[in-house]
Amino acid sequence: MSFNSKDTKLYREDEKAGHKSLGVKEREKLVKNYLPAPPSRSRSSSRSRKRKHETSHFGIRKFLRSQLYLLLYIFVHAIFSVYIRIREAYHIVSLRVLSILKYHHNTPDYVRRDVSTLKRLPKHVSVILTLEDGGRAGDALEKLVNEAAEVAAWCASAGIPQLSIYERTGVLKRYMPQTHRALVHKLKGWFGKHQAPPLSISTRGASTIHSANREYLSHEQTPLDVILVSEDDGREAMVDLTKVLVQMVQKEKISAADITIDVLDHELSEAVMPEPDLLISFEPYVDLQGYPPWPIRLTEIYCAPDNQGVGYQVFLQGLRKYTEATFKLGK
Repeated sequence: MSFNSKDTKLYREDEKAGHKSLGVKEREKLVKNYLPAPPSRSRSSSRSRKRKHETSHFGIRKFLRSQLYLLLYIFVHAIFSVYIRIREAYHIVSLRVLSILKYHHNTPDYVRRDVSTLKRLPKHVSVILTLEDGGRAGDALEKLVNEAAEVAAWCASAGIPQLSIYERTGVLKRYMPQTHRALVHKLKGWFGKHQAPPLSISTRGASTIHSANREYLSHEQTPLDVILVSEDDGREAMVDLTKVLVQMVQKEKISAADITIDVLDHELSEAVMPEPDLLISFEPYVDLQGYPPWPIRLTEIYCAPDNQGVGYQVFLQGLRKYTEATFKLGK
């Protein structure tokens, strides 16, 4: 409701006079005509009751909704837990049955029979082994060396000429002579004392250890080259190579344009290891544990879901997965 012209004129004259021409009561009377009527008691009380009713109703609805969400969460969690347990049981039982039906009996002929149906075999296999409990257990190192020896025996029996063993802490590299003796002993137990294939073991920054003179090999024997790799062979190898290349450029032995991807690939392959065809992780999920990233750009990676420990069946399934894999290198 707008002011009429008379009241507006009175208000402006009072304003110009500093609100001294009109008294307090006169100003209240002037404004009172334009104020809205006050609400009645019955109307305000009904509104307050309605507001209380709505608040109470909303609280119950919110409580019921939260209980429904909680029930739905418990139901989904229970279904997923049952699924995980059934999947784990299935994989464990299937691996156990296969390990019984196709046990190698520490005999190379059984391994050759298992891989004879495969269309192709990798030339270089890499495995990831884990030191149990970080080496705190008394027999952790012995168990790790025994697992490395078992994998070496499987590769030698299958005719795979190169094996790289990755262990994150590098404990196998520190005990390289002992590891070599354990691997030689395992191969002699599998093949016999005089029929065991020659074994060489190497690592970055150390001289290669050979077990026999390769000039006297028979046609049936395939030498096995074992490479020990750790987490230090990833970042440190690239840092060392960068320093060497920078020094060569500063001394003008090579130019910066000569440093290409092919050169880096060749140098890292020579310093650490060539790129493996197949990488097997014996963990229940793919966990590279700091594996050097450069050599596995085109590597087929395999792990068995819900698997626990190093097993021959996982190794054999990895070889089958490699046979079925398709490699598209691009243009």
